[in-house]
Amino acid sequence: MYRRRLHQREKIAFSFDSFLDVVTNVVGIIIRLILVAWVGGRSYSALMLRNEALDAAVAQTAAPKADDDPLSEQIRRTLQELDAARSRLQAQLQDLGLAEQRGLTVQAQLTALAQERDQLAKLQTDLARTNGAKEKTMRLAVLSMDELRRRQQALLDDMKKLEAEPGPKKELRHRTPVSRTVQADEVFLECRGGRVAFIDLQAFLQEIQSKLDDKVAELRTSWKVDDATRPVGAFRLRYVIEREKDAAESFGGGAKPRSEGGFRYGLTEWVVEPLTPLRGETLEAALAPSSDFRRLVEGLDASTVITFWVYPDSFALFRQLRDYLYECGLEVAGRPLPKGAPIAASRHGTASRGQ
Repeated sequence: MYRRRLHQREKIAFSFDSFLDVVTNVVGIIIRLILVAWVGGRSYSALMLRNEALDAAVAQTAAPKADDDPLSEQIRRTLQELDAARSRLQAQLQDLGLAEQRGLTVQAQLTALAQERDQLAKLQTDLARTNGAKEKTMRLAVLSMDELRRRQQALLDDMKKLEAEPGPKKELRHRTPVSRTVQADEVFLECRGGRVAFIDLQAFLQEIQSKLDDKVAELRTSWKVDDATRPVGAFRLRYVIEREKDAAESFGGGAKPRSEGGFRYGLTEWVVEPLTPLRGETLEAALAPSSDFRRLVEGLDASTVITFWVYPDSFALFRQLRDYLYECGLEVAGRPLPKGAPIAASRHGTASRGQ
């Protein structure tokens, strides 16, 4: 591609020789002025030492003029030369400023040309890429019918091979929709916030059983005693031990219990209290080989029922864990809870129903 070359005007360089000439002329003029002033001072001192007669004669004569001085013409020429040198210096400085301004203008033009060149190069690259894509599309479009038939035949052969291979066998188990009341041991799990957490109710009940005898003294003066267990995992259990009323105490209404004699007592209700807001394992973590959930269910007997307390945000988690436990041959019971309701039980409650 032909491009017109730009002939740059040569930059006018500043001449130090000319500047030194001007400075030398100025110094010479200043020296001359000093000599003139010195000569004038000596002439003035000589005039002051003249006698009175000469002073009177001088007083009668006309006052001297500056033009009468023999050096006045030389001083005038020196001043004119100084003005001319000043004018030349100002002209040279102006020429230097114009040269710098022209240099900036040329630099700006070069920058604009470089940007235009980059844009043209980018446009050329885009055109080359577009042409390459068009060529590729054209090559794909020119595939012959024979090539397409060969590919079709190869696909048909692969499909026949796949159909001839035996498919994987998987045993399907269908659970009956009819549930039954749980009569065996239960393991409790909480499904909340997309996580499953183990509630060790057996450990809580053992601790309560060990403290029942200590509650006898309190139950002699009150109908029930409230207490809480120590934390186990992410939960603790708050429970109520209540004294049973005999026939005479039932007729007495709100009277205090009798402190003498024997009486019967037992655990009447309990509530599970969580200790941490984020507890348990997600679905992926629970189904991992080394998870707490897997270690728990793999150590259970086939007669044990796993009861899930399920909150509204975790039904999908419950269904997938239930299917996994079905494959393990375990019985599962589900107890849905409304949002915010605690996990609790009492002697007046209902039993779990498993499948």
